[in-house]
Amino acid sequence: MSTTTTSELIHSLHGRVLELRLNRPARLNALTHQLARELAKAVNDGMHNDQVRVILITAEGRGFCAGKDRDDPPTDGFVQTLQTLASGLLQGPKPVIAAVQGWAVGAGFELALGCDLIVAGTDARFKLPETPLGLPATGGIHMLLPSIVGTSRAKGLLWLGQEIHAEQAHQWGIVWELAEPADLRERALELAQTLAALPTEALVRVKRLVHAEHLPDVPAALGRESRP
Repeated sequence: MSTTTTSELIHSLHGRVLELRLNRPARLNALTHQLARELAKAVNDGMHNDQVRVILITAEGRGFCAGKDRDDPPTDGFVQTLQTLASGLLQGPKPVIAAVQGWAVGAGFELALGCDLIVAGTDARFKLPETPLGLPATGGIHMLLPSIVGTSRAKGLLWLGQEIHAEQAHQWGIVWELAEPADLRERALELAQTLAALPTEALVRVKRLVHAEHLPDVPAALGRESRP
């Protein structure tokens, strides 16, 4: 295993699995613009690295991602960076798994949902608070969420900003698998390695065909979210 650490993102290669680990535990891994840029670049690099077959996104500490860091100075390009990250996850050919513990809020929930499979700890909580706060949701969430949970549940989650716990998210099809918090990263890595052992062409083909049927125009959906 090889590991590279930046101030806020840890890159680890486990055979053919690239793990990208959010590293701001004191802030529940809330996204700064810099971290969002680093993550978008790392996802893009992994998608174009022939040594990588699967990308795994994990996080340090007791929360996956608390959304945008409110203490990070606002920048005009933050929303576009989130859309670039979402585009890389959704249009990149390789499977991406998220291991979610604790809170996945706002952009953190959107990040997890942009991954192909979510393995969640039994302590996981998901929430989209943007609409009650008068803020835009991003990451293709208006396209992704209805395709998973249906339009009524999607509108309810977006409008009301209510949290859903791990078991409910599992029942609704948001989460692929639940794990005990202590076993979460190990289980997610095991799943990633199982996928990485499959024929690459088959992995790519499945993602491409499923998205062609159910997420047919990702650029247009991301563009609509980016407009006022």
